[in-house]
Amino acid sequence: MRGRELTAAVSAAPRVKVSGRFERHVSLSRRDLSGSDSGGRWGPPGAYSVLYLGRPRDSVVVEAHRHLVEPFVADGMTGEIVAPRRLVRCDVDVTEILDLRSAEALAMVGLAEDDLTSAVDNYEACQMIGRVAHQLELHGVIAPAATGLGETLALFEIHLPAEELPRPAGYEIWDGLPADPRRLRVVRDGTA
Repeated sequence: MRGRELTAAVSAAPRVKVSGRFERHVSLSRRDLSGSDSGGRWGPPGAYSVLYLGRPRDSVVVEAHRHLVEPFVADGMTGEIVAPRRLVRCDVDVTEILDLRSAEALAMVGLAEDDLTSAVDNYEACQMIGRVAHQLELHGVIAPAATGLGETLALFEIHLPAEELPRPAGYEIWDGLPADPRRLRVVRDGTA
């Protein structure tokens, strides 16, 4: 699906208001609640700024491992030696969010569950949807997290009215990453 057909599908897909507590991890040198145009699942590199948030915390921790550890395991990277990070908690109350949390909504815009859980940097299908949602001036996208543990809220900063900007609600410093919840689950379940 491309062009007008895709625009029509995204226009017709469900939109919701999203409220509640979300989190993200950032380097200590980065502003807590600012997005980036460096590219990600819902925004192609250099196209527009996206602020990525997640919930619950286990989802945020797994994302940190997926991006900061797993690509560098062959070089000896572990979560314990990742440079300190800041976990930022924030409250959101945003409108005009494309809601892709149901199988029906995903199918409507031409995505499959595999598109949401693809490998890091294999984001083409989702980026097409993000680009159309951004062009339609939606405020963001909410979808199941790539981790399979919760959900990701991707906010298009340029479209957020001032009253919808996320509000800081606290932070903590990670000296290295917390243990990967996927590994803890295996041990707890007795399948290790």
